[in-house]
Amino acid sequence: MIYTVTLNPAIDVSLHVKDGLMPGSINKSYGFRTNPGGKGINVSKTLNVLGKKSVICVGLCGEDGSKLLEMLKAGYEVLSIEYPSGNTRTNIKITGENGVTTDINGDGPLYDRDSIERFKDLITEKLVSGDIVVISGRPPLGSPSDIYADLIRSFSSVSGVRVILDCSDKYLQEGLRSKPFAVKPTCEELGLYNDPDSALEEARNIIRQGISYCLISMGKEGAVFADYNGTAAYSKAIDVNVNCTTGCGDAMTAGLAFAIDNKMSSEDAFKLCMALASAEAETEGTDPPSKDRIAELYDGSQFCGQ
Repeated sequence: MIYTVTLNPAIDVSLHVKDGLMPGSINKSYGFRTNPGGKGINVSKTLNVLGKKSVICVGLCGEDGSKLLEMLKAGYEVLSIEYPSGNTRTNIKITGENGVTTDINGDGPLYDRDSIERFKDLITEKLVSGDIVVISGRPPLGSPSDIYADLIRSFSSVSGVRVILDCSDKYLQEGLRSKPFAVKPTCEELGLYNDPDSALEEARNIIRQGISYCLISMGKEGAVFADYNGTAAYSKAIDVNVNCTTGCGDAMTAGLAFAIDNKMSSEDAFKLCMALASAEAETEGTDPPSKDRIAELYDGSQFCGQ
């Protein structure tokens, strides 16, 4: 089973405006949708399209948390805990016809140690050998820098469980020290120039630290992939009509989890991740891409081994 962990989920409100967001003026939207949001939840959405079930693990609070839980239960198995105070956040995403998306994200609840410890134990008790846990996104405000490192150690203590980490800042740096099975950062999150040479060098360095797979995304510049067998490769982004870039990285993380779970080769795994990111870029809001479009782009994706 694949478990996706989102400690600070959201309700995503996606708006579309003709000319992009115009600050200081009235902006008329022609599209509106509401989706369950948060990076781990987006991963589960994409896995569902690929035919792979997952368990969504979320921390919730307040009235909006209850609304989000009902939205999720309509299509997924959910493990949840309730934070003692605050309200689950609402994120607003405004996308123009030029494909540029402006995100306005809420803060959500404050960190509560007892809730996180309960949540960690709840998930760990469910895990068996062969399971994959995907930890994604930013934790609640005030979380200690080692919050994800602690989760990685706990989940990895169950023999045969593999953890994939997708986060940023101090949480990423601390998490890397706990040696997750795989990581999916961006160049920006690693403090790198957004170019293949820098990303390839860093990916190799991460693998040398004892991590089995590293996928570094670079937006429209493409991505690099490295693994424990010595593979280090770059792929250009697939040329598609971009509608919304939100969720592209999460689609790649889903592809990585799916590939690991299905024992795909590194080349096929990388091709799938690139196809998923591009298919997601064509999709409005944070809805997952269609399986047919993923398959079409997968066949045409580029892979440049180095």
